[in-house]
This record gives sequence, structure tokens and C-alpha cells, in this order.
Amino acid sequence: MAFTVTFPAAPRCPGADEVAAWLTQQGEPFEQEGPHTLQLRPLPVRIVIVSEERGFQAHIDVTTSVPLVRLVELIFELSNRAGTDVRLAGTGQVTRAALWLRLADEQDRRRVARALELAREQTRGEEVVRGLWAVLAAACPDRDVRWDATRQRVVELEEVGASGGISLEEAAFHVEDPQPGDVVAVQIDEHLHLVAWRWVSEAHPNLVDP
Repeated sequence: MAFTVTFPAAPRCPGADEVAAWLTQQGEPFEQEGPHTLQLRPLPVRIVIVSEERGFQAHIDVTTSVPLVRLVELIFELSNRAGTDVRLAGTGQVTRAALWLRLADEQDRRRVARALELAREQTRGEEVVRGLWAVLAAACPDRDVRWDATRQRVVELEEVGASGGISLEEAAFHVEDPQPGDVVAVQIDEHLHLVAWRWVSEAHPNLVDP
């Protein structure tokens, strides 16, 4: 999952040359991909100058090993240099802590997915998934929360049309042609991948990539 961070236009939006000069001052290696795009080398970040009226963006592709504190600090130092706030697509304005939390959850989702892949290669996939399911059930009592192997993420199963479940209209955002009584896997954003990875890494350290 990639994230797009936007920097709304300040009184004067910095151009690509100005951002490039600032990155050089910070000691951040980069490559210029065209007149309006800068790709950082050590961090999975691509900066795109949209326009003077719309500001610029940073496209982030979270990996399992990227140092998130360093990445987030760079994003906010750049926003301070431009004199603008930081907004996460689909969320709105975010703080350093909120951005780190969202990126960390995605990073740990990828780590859990990789660990479960290794477990399956070792024919221990069912064992690890059962343990993970128990941890998620303890974190969310009275809810059917589990790991979805197809989506490679934590989801909540909800019954369409049931009391406390999901409506037909809402279900249509997740599956095609939902019917009352269907059970739909709904993506949840409660940072449960942080919990999942904490358990996997401690319970099965041999599944952690060096």
C-alpha cells in the first residue's frame, strides 16, 4: 500500500530546483526524474511538484525495513521549509505521531504477511495463524477479527443486514452484489497490525527476517 502526503500550496510553492537544493543541504541523496519529480535514493519517497496553485506531494511506498522516524522527520522538515501543513490522502491534516502510526501499521502488516509466508514454507502456517487469531480475538472481544490471507491484512467479518452488522449499502463498497445474510470481510484501521507483529516476532522469532 502506497501513501500520498500532500503539502497544500503556501504563499509561494517551492519549485523542484529549490526542493533539490534543500535535499542536498540535508545530505539526502536523490535523483531528478523529469522537471517536477525527485526520487530519494535511501528512502522510498518520490516528491512531485504539482503546481504553484496546488502545492506538491510526497508518494511513500512503505517497506519492511525503511526507518520510519527518519522518513517522518524528513516529511515534516520539508513542510516547515515550505511553510505548509502535512495532509495524508483520505485522512486530512496529520501530526508527526499520527503519520508515523499509520506508516508503522502498514510496515507491520507487510512484516506479518512475510512471516506467514515463511511459516507456510515451513508447513507451520496453520499453527501460526491459529495463535495470531487468538491474539486478535483477545484484542477485539465480541468481534470476529482475523487475518485475511487473500488480502494479507487484518479484517473484521460482518453479516450483511444483521443487527450490529453492515448495511447493504456499506457492503457494496466491499463486495459485488451483496445479499442479506452474507458475511463480508471489512478492512479496519485500528492499528492491529502493530499488535499482530509484536506477537509474531516474539512468539516465532525464527520467522523474522534478519
